[in-house]
Amino acid sequence: MYHGSLKVIFSEILRGFTLIESPPSIGVDKIKVKHFNNFDSAELDIKNRYFYEKAVEQGLPTRKERIDYLIKEEIWDEKKNKEIINLKSLVAGLKKSKSKLYLSSHLESVNQQLEEAQLKLSKIELKKEELIGFCAENYSQRRVNEHYMRNALLKENNSYLFKVDEFEELSEKILMELISIYNKSSKRYDSQTLKKVSLSPFFTNLFYLCDNNAQIFFGKPLVDLTFYQIELFGYGRYYKSLMESAENQVPDDVKEDPNKLVEWFDSNKSAKEVLDKSKNEGSATSLVGATSEDLKRLGLDNPNETINLAKRAAEKGGSLSMEDMMKIHGV
Repeated sequence: MYHGSLKVIFSEILRGFTLIESPPSIGVDKIKVKHFNNFDSAELDIKNRYFYEKAVEQGLPTRKERIDYLIKEEIWDEKKNKEIINLKSLVAGLKKSKSKLYLSSHLESVNQQLEEAQLKLSKIELKKEELIGFCAENYSQRRVNEHYMRNALLKENNSYLFKVDEFEELSEKILMELISIYNKSSKRYDSQTLKKVSLSPFFTNLFYLCDNNAQIFFGKPLVDLTFYQIELFGYGRYYKSLMESAENQVPDDVKEDPNKLVEWFDSNKSAKEVLDKSKNEGSATSLVGATSEDLKRLGLDNPNETINLAKRAAEKGGSLSMEDMMKIHGV
C-alpha cells in the first residue's frame, strides 16, 4: 500500500470516521462510517445479553447444549475438543519459539509449521461450528450485528440513516449493501495496515513529539479514543521501544514490513543473548550454524557498524528523541 493511501487512513483514524460514497438505493450522497469506542462496545454488550436471554426464552438451544448433544449422540467427541486445545497450544508455542530464533533457516521452518498448524486448527473449528448450527448465541450475535450496523452507518450530519422501524423493514438486498459498505470500510483498518501506518514517516514525525502520551497525540482522554486510535497508538509505542533497544542498523528490506521488523528485532535480541552468554562463559563468541547472510541480516558481519545508543544519547545531551532513533536506524 502506497504512503498516500496510508496517509488517508491515518487522517480517517484521527477524525474517528470514514466517509464513503453511497449507492443510489440508500438515498444519500455519502455515508459516514463511525469508528467505535469503549462506550459503544459497552452498549453492544448490553444488547447482546438482552438478545441472548430472549433467544433462550423462545426455546433456542445454547451453544453448550448443542455441544453436549453432539457428544451424547457421538457426532462429536472430547478427542476432537482436545485436538483443538492441543493445536491452539502448539500455535502459541511456535509463536513463542519464533521470537527466540535468529537463523533464517530456523525461522522459515517455524513459519511453515505455524502456517500448517493454523490451517489445521481452522478446518477443525469450522467443522465444529457447522455441526453446532444455529443456537442462542448465533441469534444474539446476528441481532447485535444489525444494531451495530444501524449505529455505525450515519448521515453526514451524524443522524441515523434509518429509524428503528425502518431499519427492521429493510429488504435483504439493501441490508446486504449496508453490510458490504461497512465491511469494505473496516477492512481498511486491519492490524497489518495499522502497523504499516505506525512505521510510516508521517506518523513517526508526529509520534515522537507526544512523549508516549495518547492524550497529547489525539487531543482527548483515553476513554474517548476509538479502538483504531488505541490500536494504532499501541503499535507506535511498541515499535518505538524496539527501535530504542536495537543496537544494529535495520536492513532496508525490513524497514516498512511490520512482520519482518518484529522478526528482525526478536532475532537480534536472541542472537545478542547467545553472544553475551558465550562471553560470560569464556567460550567462542559465535552463532553456531549462522551463515554469512544470517550475520549480515543481524548486522553482525561488521562489528564496527554496531550502534552505541548510550554514546549517541550522551552526544545529544542525555537522551534520544524518536526522530533521532528513526534516523539512527534509517527508518
